[in-house]
Amino acid sequence: MRGSMTAPLYILMMCIALIGANALLLSPILTDIASEFGATVSEAGRAIAGYSAGTAITALWLGRSLDGFGLARSLTFSLVLVGLAQFGAALSTGWLGLTAAQTLAGAGAGVALPAIYGITAEISPKGQESRYMSRVLFGWSIAMVAAVPIGAFLSGVFGWRQMLILVGIATIITILFAVKILPPSKPAVARVRMGRFIPLTLPGGTTQYALCMLFMMSFYGGYAYLGAHTRTTFGIGATAAGLSALSYGVGFGLAALVSGVIDKYGRKIVLTTGFGLGAVLLAPLPIAPSFAAFLLMVFIWGFINHFILNMIVVGLNALAPNNRGAVMGLYSATTYSAAAVGVLLMGQMYEGSGFMAVALTAAAFNFTAMLLAFRRT
Repeated sequence: MRGSMTAPLYILMMCIALIGANALLLSPILTDIASEFGATVSEAGRAIAGYSAGTAITALWLGRSLDGFGLARSLTFSLVLVGLAQFGAALSTGWLGLTAAQTLAGAGAGVALPAIYGITAEISPKGQESRYMSRVLFGWSIAMVAAVPIGAFLSGVFGWRQMLILVGIATIITILFAVKILPPSKPAVARVRMGRFIPLTLPGGTTQYALCMLFMMSFYGGYAYLGAHTRTTFGIGATAAGLSALSYGVGFGLAALVSGVIDKYGRKIVLTTGFGLGAVLLAPLPIAPSFAAFLLMVFIWGFINHFILNMIVVGLNALAPNNRGAVMGLYSATTYSAAAVGVLLMGQMYEGSGFMAVALTAAAFNFTAMLLAFRRT
């Protein structure tokens, strides 16, 4: 059984890595894109917001309907959309066209994510669901540690359009393997489904989703302009700017090695401390004295955020153990809605006041979340 499940897990992990890469690839190269289009960095950054908005909409409105269509089939069709959208993005002639293409890619991702999680649950042996899910979720770390830095390198060597074409090709290749390796979708089973917004009415639900929104606005809004800031401040190219994603991803991944601290100190202490440390770290990020110091601070940011995200997901899963589909569908919608808002809001701040305003706003979101976690969790 173990051997037969290895290949599907790797495919699902790769699907997650591709989706994560699609969401994060543009940050290190926003300056190049804006320059070619004759646009501002904020305008180019709207493509990232478009991706997030597309993901949020389809995750919320279509996520519950995948069982009837078939999870594996849903994943295949959604990845086709993601791949084709990247080809369209590579051919865009302005930031509006790029944003439209990235919105379509996000729409595909919004279907792919719940399909991936659903397939993982289907193939997981009883009693090993968490272990199998952890393997698939490792794809997010792959995106941060490998895909984004490699994408930045390829963009620096060949150009950002060629890099997006390669991402599209990688997506299509993954589809071919998925069709061959993933098990056929199981017939849908009729069941009573929780309403899309009902999780908000559960005890503690509003607080959990508010913490999620504050956290995601802080992360995605701040991360989107890391690359532009490092290139402007330290005079580096796209390849070096991609090291920011690498540093964050390594910190995020290494935190898993000491995740036992969560059980020792409890959820409230970990959340409150994590948000507080995040606020203290983000505020001085723009005045890092060197690129090496900046990378160290980003590494610590990733380390801290691992614990915060872990606690957010654990808290949400505890809301309704028998209706996790609705809970996680709203979680995905909240995550990417917050990402879109964060990127758009901080884009305006970046254009008007520079990265200092972005960092202080991200720190303020963390501080607000710290107060909420202290009082309500």
